[in-house]
Amino acid sequence: MFTRKLTKKEAGIVRLVIDFVKNKHIRQTGHDYAHVLEVCRWSLEIGSRIVEPVDPFVVLCGALLHDIGRIGAPDGSFHGLDGAARAREFLEAVMDNPEMVSRITGLVVRHTPTSGIPPRSIEEKVVCDADGIDRLGLMGMFRGIMNRKGSMEFIIKDRIRNRLQDYDKLHFKESRELAEPYYRETLRIVERLEKSLDRRLLNLEQIESLKLIRREF
Repeated sequence: MFTRKLTKKEAGIVRLVIDFVKNKHIRQTGHDYAHVLEVCRWSLEIGSRIVEPVDPFVVLCGALLHDIGRIGAPDGSFHGLDGAARAREFLEAVMDNPEMVSRITGLVVRHTPTSGIPPRSIEEKVVCDADGIDRLGLMGMFRGIMNRKGSMEFIIKDRIRNRLQDYDKLHFKESRELAEPYYRETLRIVERLEKSLDRRLLNLEQIESLKLIRREF
């Protein structure tokens, strides 16, 4: 549950963060501004449902800035760490509260497993779960495929493996309740993708072994 309402000053800072993030993410693919807003929406939903105390300012700023490290980056390997450094520079310019800045930048670092540092605070777990929920379902699967490099077989298998793990990694039962319909949708999509991929691989194998060519000629 949220422990308090935003102060007037905090609301003004959130508006500045929104403008900053929108300007940076508007031309992104996959991790675009719509994804950022969805993570904000899920973060607010989770934060309002769980019994643990949640600071709304930390969650909102952290959700808005969570993927800022992806801007201009060739891949997302260090986006949590890079994003925290970018977020710190921006936040220190718009607010004078080192403790709050550290809580928000720590969230940016820990929202992703690529940083190698699991989430620790309630706010970090909330945004981590929100990000995980937005990876599920048709749109989540589609987002995960965009801009990926490699063969179709590799990309699909890699995305399937990761998406099937996302649901079990959610920290709160409330997050799992919110995610369940999207997880079920993901399972249906995975089943169809696997069948299509198996047919494709079989056809490729038959062509490579000349079976189809010999059959025709």
